[in-house]
Amino acid sequence: MLAVTAGRYRVLTDDTELVATLRGRMKLSVDRVVVGDRVSIAAHEDDSWTIEAVHERRSVLRQRRPGKGRGTRVVAANLDQVVVVGAVAEPPWEPNLMDRFVAVAEVNQLPVVIVMNKCDLHVDPEALASPYRKAGYSVEYTSTLEGRGLERLRVLLDGRISLLTGPTGVGKSSLLNALQPGLELRTQAVGRRGGRHTTVAVELHRLGARGLVADTPGLRDIGLWGLDPVDVGRAFPELQRFAGQCRFDNCRHQNEPACAVVQAAEHDDISWSRLTSYRVLLNEAAGAARPWE
Repeated sequence: MLAVTAGRYRVLTDDTELVATLRGRMKLSVDRVVVGDRVSIAAHEDDSWTIEAVHERRSVLRQRRPGKGRGTRVVAANLDQVVVVGAVAEPPWEPNLMDRFVAVAEVNQLPVVIVMNKCDLHVDPEALASPYRKAGYSVEYTSTLEGRGLERLRVLLDGRISLLTGPTGVGKSSLLNALQPGLELRTQAVGRRGGRHTTVAVELHRLGARGLVADTPGLRDIGLWGLDPVDVGRAFPELQRFAGQCRFDNCRHQNEPACAVVQAAEHDDISWSRLTSYRVLLNEAAGAARPWE
């Protein structure tokens, strides 16, 4: 399923695209049908189509609402990877915000690729990339103005179902327009107060002959996704390499003595900026999980 608008679902078949509605019983499903779902459809005498069933999902990207017991919703299904896009400038690179996007993908057990866009703006991207390379992530450098890194990114997206996400205004739609001529996604210049929303809903776009890429709305506050305290620990895999060496089994890597994670940061084995992001997210998650809030 490619997209949904006002109860009408765009479905990609082997031959073409068609528009379908949900069968009555499907409307009772909690998650119904989401972008990326594989569905069974049926034709009717009036030339209409209905979605009859959703096939088992091999992966999901869930949005966790903040607060205890507030549930989740599935944003997209059957993704192969999440591509987190940030700009080296205009808007400025914000490590904590980027780490939030990466954390959401990690919690959903989805592979992550990090793209540093707008590399034509005379900023050294290697310094910004260092914390992520140190954590084991693949980092790509792109510029739509110079055409830098586009072919490499096209190869990474080919034959996969990918989701592009990241802060508002970093150039996600511009990247897709450059990768797929004729796509013509709406773009907008970044204002003084940061990026503006240009994508309004998750939608899958065909990329070449075999790729599918979901463009997502730019998010000013991905904290709205919410994370459980236990999730935060899993969202920073490089910290977990050292966590088992801490003096205390329940070490939160804050101010506890003999914390191996802090020692790893002091020895430059992990990034201080990533450890700081972990602490911020952990404190936010602990506060959101309190039953009286």
